Amino acid sequence: MDILSDVLRTVRFSGALDLRPEFSAPWTVKTESCHEFAEVVEFGTKQIVQFHIIAEGHCWVQTTQGIRQELAPGDVVIFPHGDSHIMGDRLDRTPTPMTEILRDLPWEPPTFLTYGGGGDLTRIVCGFLECEEILAHPFLKSLPPFMHIRTFVEPSVPLLEVGVRRIIQESDCTQPGSLCLMTRLIELMFIEILRSQLQSQATDPSTSLAALTDPIVGQILELFHSKPAHPWTVPELASHLNLSRTTLAQRFRQLLGQPPMQYLTQWRLQLASLQLRNTDAGIAKIAAEVGYESEAAFNRAFKRYVGLPPGTWRNHKSA
Repeated sequence: MDILSDVLRTVRFSGALDLRPEFSAPWTVKTESCHEFAEVVEFGTKQIVQFHIIAEGHCWVQTTQGIRQELAPGDVVIFPHGDSHIMGDRLDRTPTPMTEILRDLPWEPPTFLTYGGGGDLTRIVCGFLECEEILAHPFLKSLPPFMHIRTFVEPSVPLLEVGVRRIIQESDCTQPGSLCLMTRLIELMFIEILRSQLQSQATDPSTSLAALTDPIVGQILELFHSKPAHPWTVPELASHLNLSRTTLAQRFRQLLGQPPMQYLTQWRLQLASLQLRNTDAGIAKIAAEVGYESEAAFNRAFKRYVGLPPGTWRNHKSA
């Protein structure tokens, strides 16, 4: 079973807000963390993935981990956990917070911004993707805080290079439907990058993706993902794999950071959220399909995990 595709299938973007800044040297700006920025622009969620695409010119980025990276046209930088970062034509100046620059702007797309000293230009396409489900999965939590993809220089994924070029092209377009098209292209770009990143991590024993190829945990994941509604128990899993319960539980926690039953609960509720968002199926039917014996038990589990009862969450997402 392609477990990675199964996980990515549950990823849903609740929206993207894009900014088209044009910076001129000298310029150095600081983008706040997603938690700080969410309060400024009033996002509905604080789980925000930030990204920047260099459309023209060159600049530098510096992360909170101390990474300094020079950027060129076609480069994409992503902050999966919404970390604060600094960008500029140089990094040896005190940066200006983006919240100060954006304070007086009407925040309605398309939002164009010019800032700097009038020298060499750097144009950037910026996005803030709301991804409520994405960081909930252990695989996706293992993404590094900073990702840098050179789509024009190292086009290992031709579809990604074409997509980035089209996003840059659409960022200057004023035709009807352009904003909607660019939003969809951004979502596809992000999924493509996620898939590539997660696949590259699958052989790294320091990441949770190693669970996919682990002879013990990989088999458990196969069972969970192929039959999520089955009433699995640790004793049954241990018997199926001919292992002790202790060995099974320790290995699963070592690679995925949680007990097997907690993983199964979260996966069931992610599947349920997908149905709640995309179908009109009744809550009792959804509960049964993901492995709950009663609607009441499902309601309790969903509220503990998400913070809202499933009916309230569904109404909120469709509003």
